[in-house]
Amino acid sequence: MQTNTHTEAAANLLHEYKQRYLEVLSRYTGDGRRSYGFEYELLPHRPMDKGDVDTVRGCLAEKGFEDTGKALFSKKTGMSIDFEPGGQIEFCSPPLLPEEKERFDALSRFMWETNKTVRERTGIEYLAVDYLPGRAGAPLCLTSERYRNLHDRLSRVDSRGLEMMKGTASIHLHVVISNFRNLLPLFNQLCELSADPNFCMSVNRRDIWDHTDPTRCGRPPCCFADLKGPDELIHRLIGYALNAAVLGEDVPFFRAADQSFEAFLDHMTTIFTDVRFNLKGPTLELRTLDSLPISRFRQKWELFIDIMENV
Repeated sequence: MQTNTHTEAAANLLHEYKQRYLEVLSRYTGDGRRSYGFEYELLPHRPMDKGDVDTVRGCLAEKGFEDTGKALFSKKTGMSIDFEPGGQIEFCSPPLLPEEKERFDALSRFMWETNKTVRERTGIEYLAVDYLPGRAGAPLCLTSERYRNLHDRLSRVDSRGLEMMKGTASIHLHVVISNFRNLLPLFNQLCELSADPNFCMSVNRRDIWDHTDPTRCGRPPCCFADLKGPDELIHRLIGYALNAAVLGEDVPFFRAADQSFEAFLDHMTTIFTDVRFNLKGPTLELRTLDSLPISRFRQKWELFIDIMENV
């Protein structure tokens, strides 16, 4: 794929960031055991505002969750809770080994019990559904500069971005990059799962994501491509991110005011493709699975593990 930068400066930036990104990945990866994780979003039954989110946070803090300033953390389970711009609650699991089925079941119970506590104490019920209509004009529940800029852009670009921010919920499945040599096969497998009936988006969510922001959503350009190795994969993903619009500036990153590598890494966290890298793990992340009732998640989880363990 052409990066469309066409300038020597942009080409140099692509080369530099590719090398630095590979260096970051190499520091975190090795030959350890592969683990897995998930982020589980649920939609509130009614539109919420920032005050509602603060109420839920306060309720959970009273129940023993530690407020880290960014997320709420449960020392008992290792699970953290955060929120999305429409008030969606998001449960983030600790790393799980394939055989830790009892621990997975304990986390599932924990999510169900937490939602029950919130419902009983605040009257806010979280629903395991992919999409609820009519949320585009709802208040923005997260008001940091990042989300204000994203909200502004998605109100002007294409037609359904604000529905994505406030009216959709998904389950993100993570696989730790434990061995750099397996990076490309893992990525290719996740691309296949993004189109698999067991893991792909519903028709509702797919239409929303296809009309959100063409510079940062959809399938990454290297899905289903004939790549020779992980270097080429990273090259294409970096090129894609360099051409994605910077929030708050509405220009491709290679024209941004701040072109530091740190700014680029932050910019990459605003890329919402169906499959993406996440340096927190570091993991590869499948983002297409719709939110579903917690009781039905175990079957999806075990199928995901079985497939990925054979890669």
